Amino acid sequence: MPDIDPTDLLGFLIQDVARLMSRTFEQQHGELSITRSQARLLAYISLNEGAKQSDIALLMDVQKITLSKMTDDLETKNLVERRADPTDRRVRKLYMTADAKPVLEGIWQRLLDVSTIALSAVPKSRRRQFLVDLMSIREHLLRTLMLTTQQENTVQS
Repeated sequence: MPDIDPTDLLGFLIQDVARLMSRTFEQQHGELSITRSQARLLAYISLNEGAKQSDIALLMDVQKITLSKMTDDLETKNLVERRADPTDRRVRKLYMTADAKPVLEGIWQRLLDVSTIALSAVPKSRRRQFLVDLMSIREHLLRTLMLTTQQENTVQS
């Protein structure tokens, strides 16, 4: 077996970059009034407004109970609201409130600042292509994951 340097593996590098970007996000100036985890949840809700709590948990790769607690906290701050699904009373869908808009704008600004810091290590001429390549990798992995999940569901049926 060849020698493997974990620091050269894409997954390791991406996880480490994500960790460092999270730390940089937390160190940025300005008060958000919510935690980094809550900011992440609010961002996901804004991009998937009206989605079921369970779907957001899946997107964020967190347990449903964890997402429920985080949602409770944001609901207490009047940043999100749960609405019953008209077709299934057991299902709760997530929506942002009007109070969430300025908080979300602060999140996007902070993420832009962190992205600017991170991307300053890449030559300007390559930044856009770098992002396009990362988006391509994400889309490919999503398709692969969906296909694998469909195949597993077919086998179980």
